[in-house]
Amino acid sequence: MFDMISQRLVLSLAGALLLVSPAAVPAQQPKPPAAKPPAEQAAPAAKQTPATAPRAGAAATAAKTPLWTLKVTKKTPISMTLSSKNGQLSEIAAEMSKRLKVPVILTPLMQKQRITQAFEAMPLEGALRLLAPQVYVDYELSGDGAQPKPIGIYLQGMNEQPPAEASVVKGDSEAILIEGNTEDGMEATNVKDEDRSPLRVTVEKNQLSVKARKQPLTAVLYEIASKVDIPFEMKYESTELVDVDFNNFTMEQAVRTLSPNIRLYQRTNLTSYEVRPLRLVLVSPANNQQTTKM
Repeated sequence: MFDMISQRLVLSLAGALLLVSPAAVPAQQPKPPAAKPPAEQAAPAAKQTPATAPRAGAAATAAKTPLWTLKVTKKTPISMTLSSKNGQLSEIAAEMSKRLKVPVILTPLMQKQRITQAFEAMPLEGALRLLAPQVYVDYELSGDGAQPKPIGIYLQGMNEQPPAEASVVKGDSEAILIEGNTEDGMEATNVKDEDRSPLRVTVEKNQLSVKARKQPLTAVLYEIASKVDIPFEMKYESTELVDVDFNNFTMEQAVRTLSPNIRLYQRTNLTSYEVRPLRLVLVSPANNQQTTKM
């Protein structure tokens, strides 16, 4: 009897242990962490991608790309092609000077300026007007009929003082001419008579009128320079005689009428188109096809 009770107790204990065994209660094991959504799993990989690399490359490419390009055609008439996006004007002017072989002078104000412009095959004067509010150009004109040649360019701000007249055009000397009566038999009282005077030069409203009867070219040029109030320089002593009579000529027309050995230097204000003569030079016939070095 006692043995039967013992066996039942052992069986009951074994059943209880079986009920609390881990193998019997798998549901009580801790659940594994839930899988993260695909987007969250991909996020770390996205952070590791060097996304800034393309941007850095683009910045480097942009840094190497110039802000402006310039092309100059030196054939007459001179033309320019420019594409500039916030380009430094001083850099553009330096390149322009190099290609034209002409000094391009900027005031301190204009040296700080940046420009955004785009034009193609534009004549020099029109292109320069797009680069600065006020532009001056010094020209050399020859009596042999050649096209005026720019020898100095000035880029300035509005209302700035004009550049000095001798900024580019500089001479070696100024002629001093001693004149006398060049026609025999004329009395002193008659020399003052304009109708009979062998040389008469008048200037009115920038127009030149000259009457010369077999007068030395040097005397005529000296008188013109005196009336216009500019220096006259002789590179050689000419024996050429002049016999002309014209009225209301521009300085350029007068030079081309008198002799191919004359060089006229003048400045044009491209804003107002005012022309100011600077210097008159007589060169030797050997330099007829060459420009005067100033």
